[in-house]
Amino acid sequence: MTTAPATTAPVGRTTRVPAYPVLVGIAYGVCVVGMSTSIAAEMVFGYTGSGEQPRSLGEQLAGVVGFGTLALLVSVLSVRLLRSERQRQVGAIVLGIAAVPALAFFWCGMPAILGAAAAALAGLTRGRTPVAGAARVFGLIGLAFAVINPIANFLGVTISWIVTS
Repeated sequence: MTTAPATTAPVGRTTRVPAYPVLVGIAYGVCVVGMSTSIAAEMVFGYTGSGEQPRSLGEQLAGVVGFGTLALLVSVLSVRLLRSERQRQVGAIVLGIAAVPALAFFWCGMPAILGAAAAALAGLTRGRTPVAGAARVFGLIGLAFAVINPIANFLGVTISWIVTS
């Protein structure tokens, strides 16, 4: 006797992962708003880095806000528009994969924001139905980025302010 594999994970468990809006809000707040505030403060206090700087503070600020907001737009639209289980599975895989090269943009929170969407689409955030298989694996990768990226940004900004003061 053969049976079809289950496509969803058991639903009767509790999770400590917050809901998607909270997870993506924290990532955007820490990585985009926090980093933008730090750059703006550097501009106000007349910070000048040592050595040749590849980008001005104004260009850095535009990059953080632009790329971070683009990631937020992609994330929110993906979570809102991908409704069927198949769409959610594909979306979780695609966004989980996209979060890896987005590490080049860690300073604006792109890996965290895309990762939060991957986790939500995989059903790993509070109030969502979990999926199984590859989508779950990439959702877990996304969840790791959604947690680690804001922590790294916060520590990086905090330590740089402590060291330069």
